[in-house]
Amino acid sequence: MRVLVTGGAGYLGSILSRKLLEKGYKVRVMDALWYGNESIKGIVQNENFELIKEDIRNLVPTVRSLTDVDAVIHLASIVGMPASSIEPRTSEEINYLATKNLAELCQLHDIQTYIFASTCSVYGYQPKKMIDEKSRVSPLDFYAQQKYLSERATGWLNRAPTIYRFGTLFGLSPRMRFDLVINLFIAQATIEGKITVFGGEQERPFLHVSDAADALIFGIEKDLTGTYNVISQNMTIMQAAKLISKFTGCEIEVSKENEDNRSYKVSAEKIKQVGFSPSKTIEDAIKEIKDALIDKKIEDYNNVRYNNYKLLYSSKEMQNEVFIKGISGSLEVP
Repeated sequence: MRVLVTGGAGYLGSILSRKLLEKGYKVRVMDALWYGNESIKGIVQNENFELIKEDIRNLVPTVRSLTDVDAVIHLASIVGMPASSIEPRTSEEINYLATKNLAELCQLHDIQTYIFASTCSVYGYQPKKMIDEKSRVSPLDFYAQQKYLSERATGWLNRAPTIYRFGTLFGLSPRMRFDLVINLFIAQATIEGKITVFGGEQERPFLHVSDAADALIFGIEKDLTGTYNVISQNMTIMQAAKLISKFTGCEIEVSKENEDNRSYKVSAEKIKQVGFSPSKTIEDAIKEIKDALIDKKIEDYNNVRYNNYKLLYSSKEMQNEVFIKGISGSLEVP
């Protein structure tokens, strides 16, 4: 079975690609490699792995990427509110229009399995109650709005797609990120001995990135359709900080600046009912990330390479690649 993974060199995609290969799938990755190719260097020689280095906005290579494909897992996007706000037009092209195009192409090519990675942030601000897939959505930022519009755009397919609303991811990855709150807290605790919490009472659902990859493979193997929340545990930001402090002995500093006003806790009962349960915890991430930092496998967690927003914003070369080069390709037609 050949699976196309868009964004397959990313934080989640680089783990998913490895897990698919280990299970014997043929994996075709379509990724513009804006963040480099280090995350897939260990698998490019695998005879079942294929890389298409292209921008998802370019329709001709996107159409070609669907040749002999049995399933599509769509991860490619400009991830997160800060990064997606740098150039809204480009974010709309990638996060919404390219997603809509890909879903339509899957239907045109009679590809029965299409899984779209969305986000629990579509729920916005709904504190003090448990949210399920039937609850109202209230996306507060541009990124969440584009994800929800993409959900709606793919929902009309003749065969219903699979939509996963992932909780906030954490954990070690070949394409590591420290712009995710748990990962950042663990790095701060390990290197600085102190965590800085902005606000702290915001409720969040969390999910280890390895479990997210497992959920995607589960969706293929169980032939799931519909919308599912995928999380492992709900915690406030402060509870997460205290848990990390318990295992590392770090101090906690509270700041009222730059508070994130999203707050929601989410039920994953629907996907549990069909047989999927996450296996990893924040404690697992503490050990793996702490070990990687202490062993110098990660030299400097503050390096811009580990932060989507900082990398896109700081590099003129990257901005040309993302915000200019891809636009001409978006006008091509097959």
